Amino acid sequence: MTEELKKVEVHDHQAFGQLIADYATGARPWPETLDALKSALDGIATVPDNLKALQVIQPSEEVLLLRLPPRRMIEQSLEHFGSGDGATGTYPLPGFYAEGGTLSNADFLLNRVADYTIAVCT
Repeated sequence: MTEELKKVEVHDHQAFGQLIADYATGARPWPETLDALKSALDGIATVPDNLKALQVIQPSEEVLLLRLPPRRMIEQSLEHFGSGDGATGTYPLPGFYAEGGTLSNADFLLNRVADYTIAVCT
C-alpha cells in the first residue's frame, strides 16, 4: 500500500465553520489560492503538503453537487475501517459531536459546517 493521504486537520471547528459561512454568504471574499486559504486558516486548521491547489465551488439551490472522494483515499479508508479481515481502526469523529448538547444550536451548526466542508467522505 502506498503512503496514506493526509487530510486537512481542523483545530477549531467553530472558527472554521464561521469562516466558511462568511465565504458562502459573501461576508468575506473566498480565497483564490491555496496559500490565501492557508493564511486565513492560521490557528484554525492545518493544510497538509500533499494538497497543491484550491478549487472553490458554490452550487445554486437547483444543482446537486455530487462530490466524490479521491479514489486512493476511499480505498485506504475502506481498508482501514471496512468490515474485512484487515479492518483495525475506529472511525474518528470530531469532539464537538460528543459535546452537542452543551453547544448552542448556532455553535453546533458552525461546527457541522466545518466538518461537512472539510470531510472527504472517508
